[in-house]
Amino acid sequence: MTFKAQNIVSGKEGRVFWNGQELAQVTNIEANVEKEKTQKKILGRVMSGNKTLGASGSGTMTLHKVTSQFVKMMVDYKRTGIDEYFTVEVVNDDKGARRGTQRVTLFDVNIDSVRIANLDVESEGLEEEVPFTFDDFDMPQGLSNTFR
Repeated sequence: MTFKAQNIVSGKEGRVFWNGQELAQVTNIEANVEKEKTQKKILGRVMSGNKTLGASGSGTMTLHKVTSQFVKMMVDYKRTGIDEYFTVEVVNDDKGARRGTQRVTLFDVNIDSVRIANLDVESEGLEEEVPFTFDDFDMPQGLSNTFR
């Protein structure tokens, strides 16, 4: 089967849900899992071996500034000492690519930092970047491996 450019999934066709609520103001989201490894020397080999010990998850979300939601979460944390954890679902759903839908769920998402105030006379619209970590993930639905 020949690969077709039309099968490439568009980064614009999707949605992000935060505890089940759609965050339509998201302009970019990226989540990564990084393996934690240790190098081990092995007798009789020039190359070191790599042993995976675990993994960690982190990411970044960029949003149009349309709400004070994330600033309020930080204010609440400062006042109460109670930190919030969330579930985030990222859905890739480009019907034109004919690849199906991919859903990735991030569990125990926790915000690392929030810009609490900013102004920018050069900006056409304010954006906020929100780095986060997560403790677990799943992919309840993946893209099709069959090209059409």
